[in-house]
Amino acid sequence: MSRVLITGANRGLGLEFARQYSANGWDVIATARNPKQSQELERLAKSKSVSLEALDVASDDSVKHLAEVLNARPVDLLILNSAIFTRDGNKLGELNFAGWRESFETNVLGAMRVAEALIENVAASKRKQIVAISTGMGSLQTLGTTIGFGSAYQYRSSKAALNMAMSILAKEVEPQGISVLIFSPGWVQTDMGGPNAALTPEQSIAGMRKVLDGNPMELTGKFLSYDGSTWPW
Repeated sequence: MSRVLITGANRGLGLEFARQYSANGWDVIATARNPKQSQELERLAKSKSVSLEALDVASDDSVKHLAEVLNARPVDLLILNSAIFTRDGNKLGELNFAGWRESFETNVLGAMRVAEALIENVAASKRKQIVAISTGMGSLQTLGTTIGFGSAYQYRSSKAALNMAMSILAKEVEPQGISVLIFSPGWVQTDMGGPNAALTPEQSIAGMRKVLDGNPMELTGKFLSYDGSTWPW
């Protein structure tokens, strides 16, 4: 049985990843800071193929504890989904630098903290794949077309940094046969995307899973949309 570990699985895209992979027969490790506070995730955890683990990606101790709990268990697919979007303090003259630091701590350092801690678990698996959930709002080349979604200094810059960090990681672990893929999930109807977004979580995740059915090493280092099309950096 293939195993997937998902960060930020308590809601939105992370929860839908857990639902779909569980339904497809995968062994799912669903993580969140307080996983038992999500009723939907608790219901899903009644399935024998879904286990819950507490994880704060911004905490060295929490990530270390998860690595110890997993021990040497292989992780075929590591989905780095945890992220925060701070809506206030994103206008010039009102910038919230504390919130900006918090965004980087979770969205960039958190992803790298988990990837570093669990890299041997991924290496021990058959699939050997890491997926980072980014956003088209982190693309420098498409800023002109996405600025209508707001300046979002904190979120945009943290996701642009995530893209670079994951690109470097892809190069570093490629000799080990580990694939690192960066996804823009599209504009999705989540707490972050809002009810008027173009895609449902089901559509976005189904699209990404279809892309992930491909050869992992043919995908490594790429920045793709949920439908498999290439996102400009």
